[in-house]
Amino acid sequence: MNFFNTKILLFITLIAFSCSESELTDKLLAKASGNPGELFVVMDSMQWHSELGKAVKNAIISSVPGLPNEEPYFRVHYIEPTKFNSVLERVTNILFVATLDSKTKGGVAVRNKITKNYIQEHPDKFMISQSDVYAKGQSVLYLFGATQEELTVQVAENESTIRNFFNSAEKQRLENDLYKTREKLGINKMLLSTHGFHMRIPNGYRIEENVPGFVWIRSPGTANESIDKNILLSYKPYTSETSFNKGEIIAWRNKITKDKVFENPENLDSYMETDTINVPVEYKSVKIGGNFAKEIRGIWKTHSLGIGGPYISYVVLDKDSEQIFYLDGFIVSPGKPKRESIRQLETILSTFRTKSQIEASEKKVSN
Repeated sequence: MNFFNTKILLFITLIAFSCSESELTDKLLAKASGNPGELFVVMDSMQWHSELGKAVKNAIISSVPGLPNEEPYFRVHYIEPTKFNSVLERVTNILFVATLDSKTKGGVAVRNKITKNYIQEHPDKFMISQSDVYAKGQSVLYLFGATQEELTVQVAENESTIRNFFNSAEKQRLENDLYKTREKLGINKMLLSTHGFHMRIPNGYRIEENVPGFVWIRSPGTANESIDKNILLSYKPYTSETSFNKGEIIAWRNKITKDKVFENPENLDSYMETDTINVPVEYKSVKIGGNFAKEIRGIWKTHSLGIGGPYISYVVLDKDSEQIFYLDGFIVSPGKPKRESIRQLETILSTFRTKSQIEASEKKVSN
């Protein structure tokens, strides 16, 4: 071997050793696969059909609020632990459930995924999460306890935490997919310069209306996806805490949609309004871009026409400008599942940032 080849070999060897173990592992992992909203549960079959299984199902199969028809948060697949193979290891979302008192083959198999020692040494815990365990882009949650009874109580008391773990993972994947292709940077810049806030608008959306204090952004659908997705944005000075009352938010939404959103512009009676009778309006406090906000979910209808659908709205406080912003996403998709479309709109709305936040971020980068 000549001197030149020796140098090349040494260079390659140094590169290999300079890679961290995590980097090498990441390169070796295949990409996780699966359909949006899929969740695979691995636990002993007897426990799956017990009170523990019932508690797990309540956490992950409960219905998404604010939809006209019941749609669960996730499409759940139960896997008997001894049948959890290399193919199933590549799915995007996995939930392992194990207890020390399970003596069946399935119970032992799933417990080995967590290790008996970890369960014994961490009696104060019942949940751990990991990413990219078997595949890149994968989210794994382990629920464990000394006894089935103890874990049943823990799961029942932490339903939202369990559900939100996988829901957040789904939204992160969706965000990655949404912005993988070209963003509407022109719209992004216009929102900031004209209206004083920023939002990442993915490809496929267009400006439907843009006037002082109001913007309507729309993705009317394609031949392959006939779901009409819409985003309404408005703002006004913040005057009092009552602006965050549920009734005030609904009234603000109704004013916006009555003035701006028509099914038939020639028929002034066909305006959109919020339906507070057929589906309960969900209302809670959240954070949007670190800002205090109220979230409402429900369904809308047209005043004189027989169509409607779900919406999700946020009222966000911007202390710096002393304004409140109204963010709304609604869809038109008669006869079609609506969960993933609402999840997409929720993901887009969550990219909202105030002008002061953007300026602070840019200043930090420049420094």
